[in-house]
Amino acid sequence: MAVQNIFTGENPGLKPFDLSTYTGTKDKNFFTETKVLFEAFELNSTNTEKTYLSDVKNHLSGLGALLGGIVNDLTVACHREGKWGELVQFDKFGNRIDEIRYASEQRELRKIFYDYGVVNLDCHESWKHDFTLAHRMSLAILSNMNGEGGVACPFAMTEGIIHAIRALGTDEQKERFLPMLTSTKSTSHLMAGQYVTERVGGSNVAANRTIATEQKNGTWLLNGEKWYCSNPGDLWVTTAKISGTNVVGLFLVSRYKADGSLNGCRLLRKKEILGSKGKLTVESVYENCEATALGRPSHGLANLIRYILRTSRLHVICGGLGHIARGILEAEAYVSERQAYGKKLAEFPSVKRTLDELKMLQTALTLVAFRSFRLAADEDALELLVVPLMKVIATQYSAVVVKEAIILHGGNGILEDFSVLPRILNDAIINETWEGTHALLAENALRALRRSKVRASLGIYFEKEKTAMRKEIAELAEKILAEVDSLMISEYDRDVNRMYICEKLWRFFALIEVERWLKKYPSQERQAQAKLLQTFVSQNARMPYKI
Repeated sequence: MAVQNIFTGENPGLKPFDLSTYTGTKDKNFFTETKVLFEAFELNSTNTEKTYLSDVKNHLSGLGALLGGIVNDLTVACHREGKWGELVQFDKFGNRIDEIRYASEQRELRKIFYDYGVVNLDCHESWKHDFTLAHRMSLAILSNMNGEGGVACPFAMTEGIIHAIRALGTDEQKERFLPMLTSTKSTSHLMAGQYVTERVGGSNVAANRTIATEQKNGTWLLNGEKWYCSNPGDLWVTTAKISGTNVVGLFLVSRYKADGSLNGCRLLRKKEILGSKGKLTVESVYENCEATALGRPSHGLANLIRYILRTSRLHVICGGLGHIARGILEAEAYVSERQAYGKKLAEFPSVKRTLDELKMLQTALTLVAFRSFRLAADEDALELLVVPLMKVIATQYSAVVVKEAIILHGGNGILEDFSVLPRILNDAIINETWEGTHALLAENALRALRRSKVRASLGIYFEKEKTAMRKEIAELAEKILAEVDSLMISEYDRDVNRMYICEKLWRFFALIEVERWLKKYPSQERQAQAKLLQTFVSQNARMPYKI
């Protein structure tokens, strides 16, 4: 019997191929790669100081460089199994410590962002301008380009608490807590949290069962439970009903009492959440937990909405935009290198068309979001409509865009050791649910639309902007508004079509804001995006059905 020759040459299946040296987005500057971000910033900036725009641009570019380098590497490292945070309830002697321990990579990440000034740039001697809302939100968008990462949520919560203490805090609260939250010498890096949700409900804060009892010295003791305690750390805001009433108060709680002993907040277990694994979320029980009222207790719910939830919802919009931006960067990098059937994926018309649509959505969403930031900074009544609207829309589209980016990677897109996109998709889903469901936020937006002051502001906005719009775009916007008005008449039509109405409304704003952008930054590429948006809107692409 003849013996077959054994193959001794180079294994053909192991030869170098098109992805052998692929590095994706490594070491890219995420800010300079996302041009529409600063264009949207500049389009809505009202600061006329000589060096303001260039200084902001340099600051954002510095963070963008970190994001494509060490920040990306640390984020990937601390999201490997075994690197997630750990809840330690007792020390080795059996004493209660209720401590959160993070991997060194996660601690370093938080320090990088804190030291860069994402929440406290106005406390850096080197910064000579106002630390504007648009600047803060630009940093938030960039931060989310690595997913939540254990940073984006703490960033939002820390910023919200800073705003609340500055606006509502007593002199004692400001003296005790602001240095920890804002000082350049602080060692508490984005370690402020939010404990509001209870088992009986999240968005319905009035259903809280935790009780706050005032003490003779002016402090309060809290007794109850909290079901979602996001970013447990050194300091947090929480809600509780004033003893003997149905009034919900807003309170500030420190991990340690004023005398240095551990406070009465018992951390029970960490939540096993689909995404956002970089920072822990836990369940807790208050047992005579010492707290101080943040603002007048009778105004607790109003202050929660005005300072805490308002800030968080703006950050949620930024989360959606950051996820979208990273999805597009990853997709563009991959299709420019990957080959199939003798040519690169980017050369296929269907791939190009998909990327064009994703980039058009990114542009439109970013421009409307920055208009919402400007409205919020100006305390324009139209904010009451556009912010909840964009919280719904930006987060919905973020999951859509990231999923499309994954699909463009083929089988490699679902490999977590090949791409960051599976993790970012999970984070995008979490971001959708944070600070209110779509149905609730859509209701908030439509309730705002029915208010006379909001409607008046909307009218002023449209009348001012449409004078500079092309006729066919202005007519398309008017047509959308007329359809929305017809659906707002009946309570039933308004309720069952709330998501349809929100889709129509954001497209109305997108048409206007893209026209402003095109006028300021005219180019063939931008004209093509504007034309694609017009087609997208005219054809009712990706619309929910109307009842």
